[in-house]
Amino acid sequence: MNIAYFQCNAGASGDMILGALIDAGLSLERLREYLCALPFGGYELTAQKVMRKGIAATKVEVTVKEDETPRSLKDIEAIIHASNLPNPVREKCLQIFWRLATAEAQVHGKTIDEITFHEVGAKDAIIDIVGAVVGFSHLGIEEIYSSPLNVGSGIIETPTGFLPVPAPATLVLLKGIPVYSRYAERELLTPTGAAILSTLSKSFGDMPLLKVKTMGYGAGSYDLSIPNVLRIIVGEKEDRERDFLEAPALMMETNIDDMNPEWYDHIMRKLFALGAMDVFIKPIQMKKNRPAATLSVLLRREDFPHLRDTIFAETTTLGIRCYEVTKYMLPYEIINVSTPWGEIPVKVGKRGNRICLVAPEYEVCLRVAEKLNLPLKEIYDLTRFAAYDQLTIVPPGEQNKRKEEEK
Repeated sequence: MNIAYFQCNAGASGDMILGALIDAGLSLERLREYLCALPFGGYELTAQKVMRKGIAATKVEVTVKEDETPRSLKDIEAIIHASNLPNPVREKCLQIFWRLATAEAQVHGKTIDEITFHEVGAKDAIIDIVGAVVGFSHLGIEEIYSSPLNVGSGIIETPTGFLPVPAPATLVLLKGIPVYSRYAERELLTPTGAAILSTLSKSFGDMPLLKVKTMGYGAGSYDLSIPNVLRIIVGEKEDRERDFLEAPALMMETNIDDMNPEWYDHIMRKLFALGAMDVFIKPIQMKKNRPAATLSVLLRREDFPHLRDTIFAETTTLGIRCYEVTKYMLPYEIINVSTPWGEIPVKVGKRGNRICLVAPEYEVCLRVAEKLNLPLKEIYDLTRFAAYDQLTIVPPGEQNKRKEEEK
């Protein structure tokens, strides 16, 4: 399966996406042939090589030869339905314009039918969107992924007045998508670029595992402090089963030397209850050789605000440091294992097809041990061996013994 990954360090626009696709191997002449299927003319599509901070990229220009009036969603749907584009191409184009219309309607407090497109309803925007979908189809790209999106900053002038960056409709399109602002006081992510990527991308983050086949660079119009290019990487998706689950996380830490240590139990319980993935304490020596402790909390990004506030409220610290980490986990499942004391849940961790961990749930084993007045280790070990039997796995330590018996 061919997939594509967009690196959006300098944002994205419709012409940059189209330029990247042409740079990656989409034939300009073939693209023009496809676009002839649209029931209008009066434009010229060109592409040329340009340099952006030492990187050669393709700059696409769509020159409209006549004045235009704003179009509604129904007008654009009529244009696409009247074309003889392949059905999959038409459907994706309609999805993109529908998302644009929904965003505009939300911003202006109108219905979709009442919305008229100005810039994104012009011929050049229609060419960018239809051309991008044609390009994905022509290059055999079945899945699209993107990096987090650089939106830029500042104020832009539009037909309806001055607006903040990102434009209001663009911001609606970005719901649930990781974005940032860096390098320029300009609009780096246009509504057209946001509509294409937010509609067609499966996810926004690190590059998926792929074997690179080709790549391309689409040039933006501005001269920035970084190369103003959008890079597309096209390759074959690697479908092998992953050994680990990988997820972004945050690590929050603080050093404390003036707090009653009896409070730590309460603080740890509260942090876990609020969603912390892990909480631990390390003894350290601080300035003036004071004994102290580092309180460390592993957390999901969305849990940061209330966990941060809890640490400030419940401890004596005056400062917290926070940094991004990547958490790797073995995939695992919980199975119920039959024992003489009833069913006990057991955690089974796997790496690929190999079982690496078989661990009975401690709290359940503890309750059984206390209820029956039996040693905890006996309950735990016998449950673990029962799990190995249920999974038809030879327990560690028993393998060599069985080999000797077989001899």
